[in-house]
Amino acid sequence: MALESIVVSFDGDNAASVRYAEARDRAGRDARWSQDVGLVEHHHSGRLLLRGMFAGHYLDVDESDHVSQRGAGEGAIAGGLIGVLGGPPGIAVGLLVGGVVGSQAGTPSEVESEPLELAERLRSAIPRGCSAIVLIAQGAEIDEMLAALGASARTPSRQPVSDAQAAALEASLGADASL
Repeated sequence: MALESIVVSFDGDNAASVRYAEARDRAGRDARWSQDVGLVEHHHSGRLLLRGMFAGHYLDVDESDHVSQRGAGEGAIAGGLIGVLGGPPGIAVGLLVGGVVGSQAGTPSEVESEPLELAERLRSAIPRGCSAIVLIAQGAEIDEMLAALGASARTPSRQPVSDAQAAALEASLGADASL
């Protein structure tokens, strides 16, 4: 049987988590689909949070926690130097503000491995400020999930997954086994 993918989006960063819990409770915790879903949050900043099962692989990736240690150090030094103009309090504030700004503006130095192709597809499929339930499974399992979600699944995006797409997804996720 062929695989399909479905993305069910909801308004709000954590709305998908709430709808998933409600549907899982209605269907029973032993429902097959409830063990195979992934939850995605697409924040207003454009960063994603991926948590759960995606094509049989568990992911826990939060793009919001990507920071640059080098950028933080450089920002703290620059802020401290500018802060000299304000005396000791200026130096303290400059170090703090410069470090925070630098950590976010610099290139992340310690990032979690993430399946970039999957992340980009989800980023384009889920509007900013929304969250989604994602399931990659056979059609019957997707039908069970949709039945459990009921009317809260307003506009699901359901697509067949070709063998080539499944292989590419598996390769992407398999390469990120450290997740």
